[in-house]
Amino acid sequence: MSRALVLTLTNALIFQLGWFVCILGGSALAVGFTAIVLVIHFFFANRRCDDAIAVVLAILLGLAHDLLLIHTGQIHFVESAQLPPLWLVCLWALLGITLNHSLQWIYYRPLWSSLLGGLLAPLSYLAGVKLSSAEWSSPLVEVLPIIAALWLVILPLHRFLSLRISSYVQCKTTK
Repeated sequence: MSRALVLTLTNALIFQLGWFVCILGGSALAVGFTAIVLVIHFFFANRRCDDAIAVVLAILLGLAHDLLLIHTGQIHFVESAQLPPLWLVCLWALLGITLNHSLQWIYYRPLWSSLLGGLLAPLSYLAGVKLSSAEWSSPLVEVLPIIAALWLVILPLHRFLSLRISSYVQCKTTK
């Protein structure tokens, strides 16, 4: 097995493990896990600048996404009525480190990222709410189409913004 494939699979597995850690472990465990993963990732990454942009944009878009769901009465978090919990912010950061790596096959294709995001993100939220402290504030027939519609835009928008920012920052590949 090639080194690139091992790194890609490791990136995907760490994200999946992180999903469970964040959802089941709560904010304290999520922050610790995410901090360790980010330090290790950026120590070994050869696209640090692009990955940093991806993580920051993922957190910002994620906050906008989740704040919209909270303030329109679609979802409620026991930890905070006004802000997404830290464990959810950590999930967005972990997603950010997959976009130029294990998810690049979808991320670099706007149509595919839009369609698969619109189909799979609602399922992730559905599972996440079942396993976490989050609660639906509206019927699922209202919430899931809203999440799907948002995700039709999120990954293509993330990619567009990432490319724009990278062109100004002039990211260089290391190693």
